[in-house]
Amino acid sequence: MTKRWIAAFLLLAGCVAIFILQREKAVVPITPRPLLYLLADTQREAERIPLAITRVSDGRETEIGDQIAREYGLTSTPSHDRDARRINAYLSTVGLRVASHVRRKAIHYHFYLRDDPNFVNAFALPGGHIVVGRGLLAIMGSEDELAAVLGHEIVHVDNRHAIERLQYQLASRRVGLGNLYQFGAPAVEIFEAGYTKEQEFEADRVGLELAVAAGYSPMGGVNLMKRFEQLESNYSEHATTPIGEFAQVPFSALAEYFRSHPPAAERREMLEREIKVNDWNAAQRLRPFEIRPIFLSDAAAKLDSADDFHGAIADLKQAVEVDPHYTRAWRALAQISWRLGDAAGAVQAESEVLQQGATDDDWGLLARALATSDPRKAVKRLEAFEVENQPSTVGESLPPAAVIELDGLRFLQDEKHALVDFQTTLSSLVGVATKASALREMAWWMCRAGKLTDAVRQLEEALQIFPQSSRTTLQLVWVLTDLGRQADAKEMLGRIAEDSPSRKTAAEDQAARAVVEWRTEERYDARRDFEAAAKDDPAWMVPRWVQNNYSSTTAGIIAQLQTSESQRRLKALRQSLQVATRH
Repeated sequence: MTKRWIAAFLLLAGCVAIFILQREKAVVPITPRPLLYLLADTQREAERIPLAITRVSDGRETEIGDQIAREYGLTSTPSHDRDARRINAYLSTVGLRVASHVRRKAIHYHFYLRDDPNFVNAFALPGGHIVVGRGLLAIMGSEDELAAVLGHEIVHVDNRHAIERLQYQLASRRVGLGNLYQFGAPAVEIFEAGYTKEQEFEADRVGLELAVAAGYSPMGGVNLMKRFEQLESNYSEHATTPIGEFAQVPFSALAEYFRSHPPAAERREMLEREIKVNDWNAAQRLRPFEIRPIFLSDAAAKLDSADDFHGAIADLKQAVEVDPHYTRAWRALAQISWRLGDAAGAVQAESEVLQQGATDDDWGLLARALATSDPRKAVKRLEAFEVENQPSTVGESLPPAAVIELDGLRFLQDEKHALVDFQTTLSSLVGVATKASALREMAWWMCRAGKLTDAVRQLEEALQIFPQSSRTTLQLVWVLTDLGRQADAKEMLGRIAEDSPSRKTAAEDQAARAVVEWRTEERYDARRDFEAAAKDDPAWMVPRWVQNNYSSTTAGIIAQLQTSESQRRLKALRQSLQVATRH
């Protein structure tokens, strides 16, 4: 009998909903989402009366939330990643400002980053634990947008959506709040899944009110919804018929039933009405998104790997414009400028890096860029950089890498005296890896000066004291192949471990094999290996970068391989276009 009454109730509710919808103009395409929301809301709202009667105290909710947070691994321990620490601090600053206007003052709020670029979401745990995904932060354009999102999640706690959601789930399993362990650890999926449509709208509306009370523009929420609308338009899969859409319910719409929010267009329209009703200042100036340079740098890294150097540089220039002291962006700008063949741009960006703390690689890139962009004044300019960045602490000196690069530049002008200075520098170094790195760097400058035999001796000495260095082995391969010692070069390539320390090192390995194979008339293998190198590191398709780093004879061979690879890519593109046209 009970099941019949429930079925009758659901049927009646469905009829009422259909009657109401028939009287309103349809403004969205037909989807299974309204039916799913109707079923979900009906089921969940039926539970709210007993949950309100058995309301959990703020203190008990805090204990429950803390337990779930521990199970999920949320912690206030500082991350080893500097960017993650900065994001977490920013979330706390903005979040606490918004949370200062909540009704339930006994709940203390904590804010965490879920450091996953594929997690484009945020959720709230009972007791005030708010988690925001890195993927969601990456699409934001202002601090006001972040305030609206945090306000939304805070309301899920302040208005008891989160704790009531947990009560409902526990009640459905017939266990009490004292038996959370029966839920499994962690039980966060409950809160990632979202809430009823009514609760989501309530969180949007009241959350924006909290953000405005904290001094933020009401347009933060509206702008974010507009961006969500665009994402839905660009990336959502649209079936061609209602039947096709319902056929997708088991795979996509059920996920929406548990996880998604209402359509972004509806949420935006509701927020715009709230702004008018409350007479909020829609013209208020938006606050800059202070952590945006982090996500611009992330985007630049993806563009770099996708062979879009100019797009990457554009993003990095935006990043340093927002935050002129963001070392990561300056360093990436220097590296990509160099990979694009822009030595002067690399010098300019590295000069900014030096003021904020340079690594050994920074000094190396600066010296090479100086030697390429302004060879006559390279030594004087590097000396000027070293004086400008001389440590102010008494007793400290320049890092050895800076001195080694100066020795290398001087070698181009005065070999004898430069080698004496280098031997003095080398004797002061501690550790075989450090000494081997210094020998390898000086060998590069010897190659640039045309002293290939001297370079071989340096590299062989480096391998004697630190034989596991793939970088040193690769550099020796380049010198041996230029000397015409192809058998020795092939032998050295065989020593390089398959699990190279980085993708770019693996790409250089493939490029070196291609050059050796070209010189030994193995043209098919050479083209195949160069194709792999260009796929892993697009810089191999940039002639100026190759010319700045390798000998003229090697650059000539790679130019032929680049032409062959460009023709192959063009042919593949034409074929794909022909296939697309036929379909």
